[in-house]
Amino acid sequence: MYVGDLGETPLPEILATIHRYKVPGVLEVRPEDDIKRVYIAGGDIIFATSTNRADSLGEMLVAAGRITMEQHRASTLLLLDNPGKRHGQVLVEMGLLTPEEMRAAVLEQVQRIVWSLFALPEGKVTFTLGNYGADEVYKLRIPTPRAVVHGCKTVPDPKRMVARLGSKGAVFGRVPAEELHSTLELEPGEEQLLAMVDGRRTLYELCERGPYSPGLNARILYAFFCLGLVRMEREGTAGIKVQVPSTSGFGEHKI
Repeated sequence: MYVGDLGETPLPEILATIHRYKVPGVLEVRPEDDIKRVYIAGGDIIFATSTNRADSLGEMLVAAGRITMEQHRASTLLLLDNPGKRHGQVLVEMGLLTPEEMRAAVLEQVQRIVWSLFALPEGKVTFTLGNYGADEVYKLRIPTPRAVVHGCKTVPDPKRMVARLGSKGAVFGRVPAEELHSTLELEPGEEQLLAMVDGRRTLYELCERGPYSPGLNARILYAFFCLGLVRMEREGTAGIKVQVPSTSGFGEHKI
């Protein structure tokens, strides 16, 4: 079992390590009083749960207008009478959603839970080895590398990510990872940013000249770094402060 804290090792680095070794298990994160679990098989995400009521499938469907509050209450009562079933099963049996619509809804719910974890600056985290979640009716497969890239892009403030990449003068190079790169399915802008990493450009240059805003470029570069697609070739000059317009999302950093 792995036990740690997101304040010391951010979630993208933990997920990238789990994917690298293709180990099955459940990642449990405790932000304040909630418990959120991410189930992993073959290194990829197959399911996620949360004790936070706002993350529940029923609440999400009501908020999206896909079911009414009355239908939600009725399905909850049926669920209490059938403790061995999942809420999604009950909703399908009631004829409120088709199996295809339910699978899409469960995918959206799982993604929301996973994305919410990327924004956590701290929180106790454990990873327990084992084949968990095998009995889930709506098992999914979200490629962990894609989840890492997308999750990093959703983080509100990239300061912490930039700090883990080093100084503005740090120079980054590509790492041969054909197998990962071929399955990652990068978006055009992400491909462009990765192609700019040539062993000569600095972190500052990559963030400033990349296809997105400096802040978003920094987030994506950190995801690449976690996944082992890029590495620091050499560190730059430390102790300099650079100011990037706040509208870029990059902020001011002492580097």
